[in-house]
Amino acid sequence: MTELRSPLVCGALGRYDRDRVGRVAAALGGDDVRFVHEDSTSVLAMDREPLRWGRRRHRGLGWIDGLPWRAGAIDWQDAARRGACGLVLDGRHRRLHTSVNGLGSIYWTVDDGALYFSSRIEPLVRSSPRLLTIDWDAWSSIIALRYPASDRTPFAEVRRLQPWSTLTWERGRAHRAAPTWPWAEAERNLSGPEAGAALAQSLRDTVSAVGRPTLVPLSGGRDSRMLACAFAEAGLAARAVSVSDDEGGDFEEALARPVADALGLDLEVLRAAAGNYPRNWETRARLVEHQFVDHAWLVPLSRHLARQDLPVSDGFAMDVLLGRGKRFFTAETLDRSDPRRASLALFDSVRRFGHAHLALAEDVRAPLLDRARGLFLEVAAEFEGAPQQAPLTFYRTRTVRGVACYPTGLLGRRSHIVAPAASHDFAMASFSATEAAAHDDGLYARAFEALAPEIGRMPSTATSPRPPGGRLRLWCSGPAVAAHRERLAEGPLAGVLAPELTTWLDAPDRGEPGPDLRLGLEGISLLHSWWARYRDVLREVDLRDLTG
Repeated sequence: MTELRSPLVCGALGRYDRDRVGRVAAALGGDDVRFVHEDSTSVLAMDREPLRWGRRRHRGLGWIDGLPWRAGAIDWQDAARRGACGLVLDGRHRRLHTSVNGLGSIYWTVDDGALYFSSRIEPLVRSSPRLLTIDWDAWSSIIALRYPASDRTPFAEVRRLQPWSTLTWERGRAHRAAPTWPWAEAERNLSGPEAGAALAQSLRDTVSAVGRPTLVPLSGGRDSRMLACAFAEAGLAARAVSVSDDEGGDFEEALARPVADALGLDLEVLRAAAGNYPRNWETRARLVEHQFVDHAWLVPLSRHLARQDLPVSDGFAMDVLLGRGKRFFTAETLDRSDPRRASLALFDSVRRFGHAHLALAEDVRAPLLDRARGLFLEVAAEFEGAPQQAPLTFYRTRTVRGVACYPTGLLGRRSHIVAPAASHDFAMASFSATEAAAHDDGLYARAFEALAPEIGRMPSTATSPRPPGGRLRLWCSGPAVAAHRERLAEGPLAGVLAPELTTWLDAPDRGEPGPDLRLGLEGISLLHSWWARYRDVLREVDLRDLTG
């Protein structure tokens, strides 16, 4: 089995067109993607041998992102808890299923009596026999929140199957089903030491199952160093690498170096050049399929990893599973007396680092924000009233629909990513901790106590104030701004930019924009980059459809 990248998967349910599935497979990976199953109502193509589970008439063919596979599953729920997505073959019945962690993607669309699916959006789009439509709800969410909430994508005709769900094709229609998410049923009965021990043991189990030397990226934060500790303890940390976060200094790298030294790891530091920034920006946008607003700081790491023949650790989901403290979960988001008010507070808290809609003209702001809020609340409604409403909602929105595109897309397109916190056991240990144990980042402390207390006490971004930066930030350098200005000049929102944004773009001595303009600039630019890439397969994009 190849493990050089995230799985490339496609197929169909229903009375499918085999030639179209072949076109999707070719767009995914050329000769690497081949048919591994085919019958009259289902077909599956992959770039590797499928994982196999079940027995007799109830069996499955699967694939996995971010975790080593543990054999022995007997049904789709068992396979999903182990991190797999797949195709269920149950007698004559066929259905797709996602994993419990939602890390791997299944995108799907319907055409001419069949359901077509893929692990990437673009092959579905490029193989479509019809023009497609912009999804203004998705784009409102991408601009306002940085990611599309719910199951939406930039294309109205393409959806993403939610975690812990199945999808069938019956009587000419797609049917999604979702039993209660296991993480929402966790009983909060683990003390701090018990939770810390369970979290550390889960990390050790995943590292042991990887069983090979692994490259460990190190930032100044706690997630990457916790993973480095687990791999180093097992003798499987090959070396460490840091990448500049492009925030004006070497704050992160300076915090990472003592950790690498304490673990006996060589540390390589990567930086980008200003002249490469526009190309890096477009590369990042393409690899995340235009679904996550950010700048291009991680692209040098992505390129570096593509040259390595090693698995790569990734801290996916650790922030929400261990950090129930200060960053997003305020008193209002955790108030159980009014679940809907808590959901609205979480929507506002997620946007605390910038109100991107303010980069648009006043008459566009309210419709865009209303659409984004509605999509967010659509997900939040499932968890309103649950004891851990805020972290469950946060995970199912920001973590699954935004952050996940880095280990599976930006980094995972080119390397084999290992994300130990995506393990069902790790999540259940987190959600089973008592309220007192999880309070104010307590699970970070407890996990480090059980794994590597000395490293846990070293200065990190959580405990050290960031000093003023003295270096030029590439995201607002001349080449970067020129590229943004060119993108913003043509596209759906070109005529409704806020005067403050156009003034900043045109100023000879512009300085740095405030957080609202910065995120707005990135979000609008992402939309225009997407529009330029796909305008040949899109129906006319009319801004009046956004504003009503």
